[in-house]
Amino acid sequence: FFLPALARRRQKWSVDPRNSAWSKDESKFGQKMLEKMGWSKGKGLGAQEQGNTEHIKVQVKNNMLGLGATINYEDNWIAHQDDFNQLLAELNDCHGQGET
Repeated sequence: FFLPALARRRQKWSVDPRNSAWSKDESKFGQKMLEKMGWSKGKGLGAQEQGNTEHIKVQVKNNMLGLGATINYEDNWIAHQDDFNQLLAELNDCHGQGET
């Protein structure tokens, strides 16, 4: 039994998903400016040319976590809240809760 409406379709995002046409285009404004200042392809930026020579790799972020957060630490907020509550209780005991 097969339903064609439920068939999975292959989705094509763009003609050039890796954006290689852009990366190979040597007529870009920024590249021309850098070349005028002495930079050439294969060199890194910086005083000792220590910068990256390859394009950065972009990853899709499809969760509601903050930037840099991983799924491994998603449930640690409960432990952090418990620690914070314990700290507040100790401060109240030490300094007195009702005094102003």
